[in-house]
Amino acid sequence: MAYTRGILTLAHHIGVEPEHVARALRAASRSHAAVRANHFSHMTDEQFQRLIGSDHHAVAVVANLALRFAGRIEDALLLMDIYHASAGTKTPRQAVHKGVGTLPEHHDHPHVQHAIRILNAAGLPPIVTDGIHQLRPGFQVLPACDDLPGWIYIAPDTGCEDRTGFTGGVHGYLAVMRFAGWGVVTEPMPAGLWAVVHPDHRSNPFPS
Repeated sequence: MAYTRGILTLAHHIGVEPEHVARALRAASRSHAAVRANHFSHMTDEQFQRLIGSDHHAVAVVANLALRFAGRIEDALLLMDIYHASAGTKTPRQAVHKGVGTLPEHHDHPHVQHAIRILNAAGLPPIVTDGIHQLRPGFQVLPACDDLPGWIYIAPDTGCEDRTGFTGGVHGYLAVMRFAGWGVVTEPMPAGLWAVVHPDHRSNPFPS
C-alpha cells in the first residue's frame, strides 16, 4: 500500500510501521476535530517540525494512537508525557533541584530547565552533582554561548546504549527533543554532545 509522505515521516520519527500511523490518523480524525488528514499529506521533516509547533496536540494524539496500535503502550504514554512537559500543560511531577541534570551554576537558565523537564518526563536519568563531584551519573544539559541564546547541549547518560524503545540509544535524546518541537543537529558535537535549539528560536537559530 502507498502511504503519503506525511504518514511515512511521522512513522519514521516515532519508529513504527506506516500502517499504524495511517490507522491512527483515521481514528483520530473521527474523534478529534483538530486532526485533519491534510496535516499529514506530504510533510517534509521541516514541515513536520512546523506542524509540531502549530498543532503539537494533533501530532501527539496521532503518535500516541499509532504506538498503541503497534502494541507499544509504554512508549505511547511516554510521548504524551513528553508532549505535556514541552507544552507546559501539566505541573511537573517534581521540581528540578540544583545540581540535577546540570551544573548548579546553570540551574536558572530557562532553556536548560525546560530541556531537563522534557528529558525527565521521558524517563531519562539526570546527573546529580554538587558542581565538583558527580554524585550520580546521568544526562547533563549545558547552555551554549551567549551568541546563541536559543541553543543548549545535551551530554547523554552512559547507559543510553543499553536502552530500548523510543528513548533508546544515544539517538533517543534527539528523538525526545525533536518530538518536543525543538530543532536538533543530527551529528554529534565534540565530546559526544548533542546540540538542540529551543522552539522559540527555530526561525532564527543563528542571530547575527
